[in-house]
Amino acid sequence: MPKVSEEYLNQKRETIIQAALAVCKTKPLYQINMSDIIKQAGISQGGIYRYYSDVDEVLIEMINRCNPKGDYKQSIDSIIQTSKSAKQTVENLFEFLGNYMQESSGIMGKILFELTVIMSIEPERGRKIQSKIKDGQSGQYFIAQVNKTIRNGISSGDFKPVIQADHILSFISIAIDGIVMDGCLLNCYEVPQVGEIPFNIIQSINTLKSSILLMLSPNPLKYGEEEHL
Repeated sequence: MPKVSEEYLNQKRETIIQAALAVCKTKPLYQINMSDIIKQAGISQGGIYRYYSDVDEVLIEMINRCNPKGDYKQSIDSIIQTSKSAKQTVENLFEFLGNYMQESSGIMGKILFELTVIMSIEPERGRKIQSKIKDGQSGQYFIAQVNKTIRNGISSGDFKPVIQADHILSFISIAIDGIVMDGCLLNCYEVPQVGEIPFNIIQSINTLKSSILLMLSPNPLKYGEEEHL
């Protein structure tokens, strides 16, 4: 086999990744196989295996290339380091989350949502894929840092929650999962919306943030009126 340039190899990989992305738009992630990608890319079966050993290797590279924020954890760490109070940290973290989810609401949202299906029906395969995705544990990291911020704020007296902290933290996880689910169903699968008010990811995250701050400190002057003074 004649020697080929690195540019040629990269072009071939790009063709394969774009083919995989095109297949993802019409077929669930957990049903995609190498034959689908080969057919879409218009290359031979032997040709694709020169670049990728299996379909999961293709999917992992595709996800890593599509990820809108490969510096997810670093962004969260920076917010925590630069925020001046527990309240500001919570506000900034949820602002970041809303923007991140908005950027991920297209095909990337569909892919990540369907990855959770793989995790449930093929746990070993799902864990293997997730372990090789950049920021594959990003959602858990966000929740962990929010939980830590809130607990530290309670310990320091900055927050005076009206209900148990564990209940608030559980509510945060459930609410985020619900927003992710609704956003994906509406934006990626075109499921008809229930209700008259249009669904908006950033607005939903902002409402969640305001609700959390009210539960952490019920004084409306502290978290509402002071912003208008």
